[in-house]
Amino acid sequence: MHLDEEQVQQLLHGELAESDERAARAHLEGCPECEARLAEATRDAAMMSALLGHLDHPAPGVTAEVIASRAHGPGGGRLRWAAAVLLALGAAGAAYAVPGSPVRSWVAAIAEWIQGRPEPVRLAPVAPQSPEPALAGIAVIPGPRFVIQFTTPQVEGRASVSLAKGTEVVVQGPIGAATFTSGAERLVIENAGSVADFDIQIPEAAPWVEIRVGNVRVLLKEGSRITTAGPAASTPYLLPLNSNGGIP
Repeated sequence: MHLDEEQVQQLLHGELAESDERAARAHLEGCPECEARLAEATRDAAMMSALLGHLDHPAPGVTAEVIASRAHGPGGGRLRWAAAVLLALGAAGAAYAVPGSPVRSWVAAIAEWIQGRPEPVRLAPVAPQSPEPALAGIAVIPGPRFVIQFTTPQVEGRASVSLAKGTEVVVQGPIGAATFTSGAERLVIENAGSVADFDIQIPEAAPWVEIRVGNVRVLLKEGSRITTAGPAASTPYLLPLNSNGGIP
């Protein structure tokens, strides 16, 4: 097994425990791939340090007026870029060592450009991450025969059903999409007036579980046998929450 990005960074910065560091260096002796990754990380860290050094050692005797005049003169575009980049790197230094951070690729591109590369630097945009939807749900230990009952068919929306190693039936959906009433033999999901998707996990060891939408059975688990009104592919089974089709 190779060293992951976090282990490489921790080894580079001396943050591993002594026993872990010995194990990592022993691995490096027989793994050219990880050794090359450590060498690359070392080069990147040195480049970052050199760029940030410009912030630690400003040139003496240069006033704001001089910088402004040079920035607007011939070749000033590169000076403006370099100044902005160095200020940005000062703020981004902590993010540099985070595994997967885009700052490392930015540093490499910026360093080449400042040193004379003719092409302009194009920083890859970082896609904003969508917030995880807020979910509500319930977990129930099923009896020998257990029914999951959606009270109301939906024109849209579906249930994604998978098998799990645990002992509980787990149902999740968007907050406010349904209310739950449970017992040893039945879980009732009051979903009237909502259009939502639900995630259902059924224990592999459950002997008998049925899922119904209104008065229509859409899935039946009998031991290891699964019968479903949805696609017959492997899990997760995707069941439309309407009453257009069912199983006996």
